[in-house]
Amino acid sequence: MIGELLTAGRVLLDLRENRKDLILERLGQALRRDGIVTDLKGYLADVADREALGTTGVGHGVAIPHAKSSHVARPGIAMGRTIEGVDVGSLDGTKARIFFLIAVPKEDHGEHLKALSSIARLLMHQRFREGLLSASSSEEAYGLICQMEGELD
Repeated sequence: MIGELLTAGRVLLDLRENRKDLILERLGQALRRDGIVTDLKGYLADVADREALGTTGVGHGVAIPHAKSSHVARPGIAMGRTIEGVDVGSLDGTKARIFFLIAVPKEDHGEHLKALSSIARLLMHQRFREGLLSASSSEEAYGLICQMEGELD
C-alpha cells in the first residue's frame, strides 16, 4: 500500500526546515512535481484545515499530516526526515523528525484511511523508526518501507 503510493524520489532526507508549514511545503512540492497535487497552495490550505481539527503528530517523533483535497489528482505520499525535531503538538510531546504527507482526491473512498493504517502499523515497530532515522539515502529509506510492509502483510 505505502510502497505503491510513495517513490524514492518523494523521500526527502535531512530537511533543514524547522517549521511544520515549511516542511509540508517541501513535501507538497514533491507531490506536485510528480503530478499528484495539481494546486500546491490549495492543497496545503486543505492540509492546514485538517491540522486545525487536531494534531497529526502521532508520537515517537512522527507526524502523518494528510488531507482529502480537490487539488489532488490521484493518491500519493511524500516522506520527509528532518535534521532537528519540530514541535507539531504530538500526543506524547515528542518533536517530529519523520513526516508522511498523504494526499488523496476529495472524492476518496477510504484510500487515505488505508494509508494511515498501513503507516501507523509500521511505525509501531521501533526497528522501523530507527531504520528511517538512520537511512543514508532516499532509496535505502524507501527500500526499508517496502521491506517492512512486505514482512507485515
